[in-house]
Amino acid sequence: MLDPNCKVEEFLGKTLDPPVFESIRNAIIILQEIGAFSNDEKLTKLGEKLGSLPVHPSICRMLFFAILMNCLDPALTLACASEYRDPFTLAMLPEDKKRAAAAKSELASLYGGCGDQFAVLAAFECWNNSKKMGLEARFCSQYFVSSSAMHMLSGMRRQLQAELIRNGFIHEDASSYSVNAHDPGVLHAVLAAGLYPMVGRFIPNKIGKGYIVETSSGDKVRLHNHSTNFKLLFKKKLDHTLIVYDEITRSDVGMNIRNCSVVGPLPLLLLSTEIAVAPGEENDHGDQDDAGGSEDEVGSEDGMEVDAKSGGGGGGGREDKLMSSPGNTVKVIMDRWLYFRSTAIDVAQLYCLRERLSAAILYKVNNQIVFLFL
Repeated sequence: MLDPNCKVEEFLGKTLDPPVFESIRNAIIILQEIGAFSNDEKLTKLGEKLGSLPVHPSICRMLFFAILMNCLDPALTLACASEYRDPFTLAMLPEDKKRAAAAKSELASLYGGCGDQFAVLAAFECWNNSKKMGLEARFCSQYFVSSSAMHMLSGMRRQLQAELIRNGFIHEDASSYSVNAHDPGVLHAVLAAGLYPMVGRFIPNKIGKGYIVETSSGDKVRLHNHSTNFKLLFKKKLDHTLIVYDEITRSDVGMNIRNCSVVGPLPLLLLSTEIAVAPGEENDHGDQDDAGGSEDEVGSEDGMEVDAKSGGGGGGGREDKLMSSPGNTVKVIMDRWLYFRSTAIDVAQLYCLRERLSAAILYKVNNQIVFLFL
């Protein structure tokens, strides 16, 4: 008989071929971060729902979020693409490689973003439209898209949508769940919901030209040259631009990211595990310069010291005083490593939005079908 109080590590340790300790711990941390596990490793109600669909828990959470945001159609494509191979064919000749890279970037721009995931979304939509007009072969040849991969994705999407209907998450007529399918802001939020906490930021490369990516664990990784964002590494003023990615792989030249997309800070601030508030620089030193919006980040070592002293929840009267003045500039620290500058009133609204989003997801878990009006 299974002991209901048995820890995950202890249970898996009794199997014939137990996973390594680090793999178990990383999996538990991710499940806790997306709300599937409680701090004491108990399965939550959200975790029960996440286990009802045949996809990774993070992808399942993205589908729930997409239903809430009426952006289901792109989420179905992203969910199935994450479980299948790259739908783009590999060009061999140098000229074809250039054409393939340009075609992929063109597709990504159709969805208003810089990212490999946006390229997949546009490729599937354009392929579907081309197929209806009898131009499938022409489209696949021009944009280096695999016809067999697209047919497989189409079948997987139908199966996944049928599972959502069978489990009561959506109605038979799913058209109303995709009215925001082409809204860039909503798309970014849906993508972040599926890939969080796989977040990185561009930082200057100290041993070469351009930029590299720093992850939340402090690792420094490169972008794969097949990524649509590879050319971004050599642009100026890229400091602290944020990306979300699917995985980090190891090659002969080190660790790299193949599939990633550029996102803004707002979706991450809404979906992150923890945010804290610390005094802004102008409140510390009396500077009167414009603090900008929440898109500006402060990622210096001094910022880390401010987090340790005044952003870790110790509060005191000073932080309360700062938040009492709507126009005061404050630092917002996300998951103890990403920094943004904002105003106290914007941060207060952000906290309210986070609470409403959490309540909406909880309502989704308890009542299956949710209509969210933010």
